[in-house]
Amino acid sequence: MRARTCLAAILIAGPAMAQDDNRAELIRGLCQPDGCDEFSIVSIDPVRTVPEGSLKRTRLKTFHASYSGRVPRAEEAGYVYCSPTKPAVIAEKQGRTVGILLAPFATEDSRETMRKYTNFIATYFAICHGSEAGKAAVRDLRGTAQSLGYRVPAARAQVVDLKRAEDILPAPAQPVAGKAAPRPAQEAQARHDDEAPVPPGEIPED
Repeated sequence: MRARTCLAAILIAGPAMAQDDNRAELIRGLCQPDGCDEFSIVSIDPVRTVPEGSLKRTRLKTFHASYSGRVPRAEEAGYVYCSPTKPAVIAEKQGRTVGILLAPFATEDSRETMRKYTNFIATYFAICHGSEAGKAAVRDLRGTAQSLGYRVPAARAQVVDLKRAEDILPAPAQPVAGKAAPRPAQEAQARHDDEAPVPPGEIPED
């Protein structure tokens, strides 16, 4: 009898524990009077890595949480450019590709402007540094970026139009006049030596 009671308790507790585990994976973004935007990471796929950072293709499952409960929304695909000097989220919507250039140490953005970028801030830091960093950045963007070694001189966040996500990457250096361009093998070796792992919602108007 006691064994059956314990088994029943485990079976009842199982779904609740699983629900708590799933809830722990959610990152909360912008909160408004009608509820909060939340998301979980479905997939992260590396696209290209350069010395300045790493471009990743992302897929997120979005939710809207309110007093009425949590409502699943559509999955959203996009890109994130993980870079300590040019952090960016790239969103593709209605045929438009834009880069949201984050400014963790902004001095010209108002509090309302920063609120507008909350979902992108949460997305960026969760993708590049893990879910805990995403949550921390929503609470304290400047402190989180500083603790992770970011060096972003921009005084304000920006929205720039792109033809494709890869356009966010820095342009390749042009060979100096009179100096031969490196051969492919040399270039690949140099890139290998220099590379190091570096630590989407509505598109805001610029």
